[in-house]
Amino acid sequence: MMRIPSLGIVLLLILNGLRSQTIVITFEGTLNGSPLPLDSIVVMNLTQGGDTTIYFPEHVLVLGTVGIDDAGHPEGLRLSSLPNPFAGHTDVLVDAEGGDLLLTLQDAMGRSLATLALAPAAGIHRFSVGCEVPGIHYLTAVQGGVRRTVRLMATEGSGRVGLVHLGGVDRPAPKDDRALFTWMPGDELRYIGYATGGGVSYGAAIDEVPVMSATRTFIMAAGAACPFLPSVTDIDGNTYPTVQIGNQCWMAGNLRTSTYNDGSAIPIVTGDTAWTQLNSGAWCSHQNDSSYDATYGKLYNWFAAANPTICPQGWHVPTDAEWQHLEAALGMPAGELAYTEWRGAAQNVGGKMKATILWFAPNTGATNESGFSGLPGPVRSGSTGAFAGLTAAIYWWSASERFAESAWERHLEYNKAGINRSSPGKSNGFCVRCIMD
Repeated sequence: MMRIPSLGIVLLLILNGLRSQTIVITFEGTLNGSPLPLDSIVVMNLTQGGDTTIYFPEHVLVLGTVGIDDAGHPEGLRLSSLPNPFAGHTDVLVDAEGGDLLLTLQDAMGRSLATLALAPAAGIHRFSVGCEVPGIHYLTAVQGGVRRTVRLMATEGSGRVGLVHLGGVDRPAPKDDRALFTWMPGDELRYIGYATGGGVSYGAAIDEVPVMSATRTFIMAAGAACPFLPSVTDIDGNTYPTVQIGNQCWMAGNLRTSTYNDGSAIPIVTGDTAWTQLNSGAWCSHQNDSSYDATYGKLYNWFAAANPTICPQGWHVPTDAEWQHLEAALGMPAGELAYTEWRGAAQNVGGKMKATILWFAPNTGATNESGFSGLPGPVRSGSTGAFAGLTAAIYWWSASERFAESAWERHLEYNKAGINRSSPGKSNGFCVRCIMD
């Protein structure tokens, strides 16, 4: 009679098979269905901790019994940036062959910002790179007829351009640069892909427990996903992508919950008169039609937006000061941050936050290069209860009061490149964005 192996034996055989297996993960990126070359892939071990980064032109991860390695190392001059994206400054390692070396830092338009010529000894050299303003930059190294370029994404400006040689570093033994990252079969990994195109930074994340060789394709979206939390889910089960802007982590979509994170319901109020008489938290859908929620989010009065439990746990509605921090990271001069009405037009702060779809023409300045993905949205009047909007503007609450009857908000419009800071009445129905604690 045939004997059936026990479940424990079967699991042991599978585990042994995995331990002896080499897994090759090949990464690709797409944007709107078209291929988009990846600048870098961050690989994080969510089970054991630790991370490592694969840089263009490499796009293959090899997981074996001894841990992690890359495939396809290019010969000759090599560059890598740690971190990338970065806020203001980053370090770049150049694996030089010896002889004259020329480094050039350029902006996204190809304009030269800084150059540095030297003749370093063969080996790995560290350089500090500072970017005056946020955005895409390119660092090119030329030595011995070999040319290499690394694309850099500054999420904040440092206020000045810098390109400084910090000296040589010891050449690591094989895989020493991976020593802080280990992998065993069954570990859950997170891959975060970064790419640039048309002066805009894109990102996407994939979580998996790899069990066999495969190709993983990033469906890229504007902006860089927050590295340790590429998405967040509210108490109702709605999931939102996240975006890193400066040193803040924001939701990249408008809040859609109808429940505070302590489990209590946020009252829904549909009647126009009832809406205008509220002095406690409430929500509604545009035109009282829930089909709008998936795209535009729900509308909340300020009393709901100011409730500390409206966002997912670990998140909150941004204060006026936190909105100002975002605006500064996108280039708004310090002297304009506390102004009311329109600010940041010369720096296209609003355009960097606006999505490139659904807005009424001309959608002035819209690039969405920040990844904030601000769509036009609805609004509900606090004085009449009437609905308006969907193509011309978007309003978001802050958690900060201005006067007893008013609170600070931000809004964008289809024909403006800046962002408006004003303080309407608390009974208005606006959208809500959340920021990580």
